[in-house]
Amino acid sequence: MRLSDLGEKEIIARISRFLDIGDDAAYIKMGEGYLILSTDMFYSDTHLLPGMSFEQVGMFIVSVNLSDIASMGAKPFAFMLAYGGPDTCIENFEALINAAEKQCSKFGVKYVGGDTKYTQKLTLTGTAAGLTGKPILRSGAREGDVIAVTGYLGTASFAIDCLLENRKCPKGLIKKAMEPEPRVEEGVFLNDYASAMTDISDSLAISLYNICSQSNTGAWIDTSELPVADDLVNLLDDLNKDPLEYVLYGGGDYELVFTVSEDDFEVIKKNLDITRIGEVTHEKNIISVDGSKESLLQRRGYEHFRKL
Repeated sequence: MRLSDLGEKEIIARISRFLDIGDDAAYIKMGEGYLILSTDMFYSDTHLLPGMSFEQVGMFIVSVNLSDIASMGAKPFAFMLAYGGPDTCIENFEALINAAEKQCSKFGVKYVGGDTKYTQKLTLTGTAAGLTGKPILRSGAREGDVIAVTGYLGTASFAIDCLLENRKCPKGLIKKAMEPEPRVEEGVFLNDYASAMTDISDSLAISLYNICSQSNTGAWIDTSELPVADDLVNLLDDLNKDPLEYVLYGGGDYELVFTVSEDDFEVIKKNLDITRIGEVTHEKNIISVDGSKESLLQRRGYEHFRKL
């Protein structure tokens, strides 16, 4: 049996039999609070999009790591980068490093160092650290909780498809895919309210299943309430494509999906741009509701190692 016979999720599940893992980041009790640690990779063969600049790569590796910290409800404070790559001009290297440092500074994070090695292909590993009084885990969802998301969904995955298929795509949508912005401030704010939370990196569907499986709950999702940007809706209409394919099953948005009590949801929506999309149930499945039609939400999205 090979890793590709299992897929990333099953690989992680097997590791979790002897390691206490399963959330977006690790958490370690320190004094009165918790140290939150995240690590994420960028590999040219699987992450480098057509036309992506070295500056965008530098921003990207920071953003995906800070997104994991944010999804734990923590405030990031430090970042490290291990750089591996082939021989290239110093200008490209400096562009990547300077962009990473600039992205860190944007969120009040200190770029504290890392490592450099020669590799045949561009390979980056970022590590971010954050602090919080209590981490928000995937396992805290309760029956009756509201399910909500930040921002809009589906934009990044549509842009990625366009880039990979060499189709024209508005610059604003391409920027969403190449320069995702972590929801750092939102994550810190939600720490006082959310019962469970994760970021949407591989797909909304996978993120929902991650929360429900670890919380031992189910959910129903109202597909008519899923937030989609108007420009994306218009494009998909022109192309005769189903928005739900991107909104539910596309990756790369790096928005936050979280569960919260009804009362706290009312407080949050006065302070953040969020959308209610469903509710946590005691059933051990996730139902997609479209008007009077109900169906089981498919558990799919992007997954490393998974055979296509």
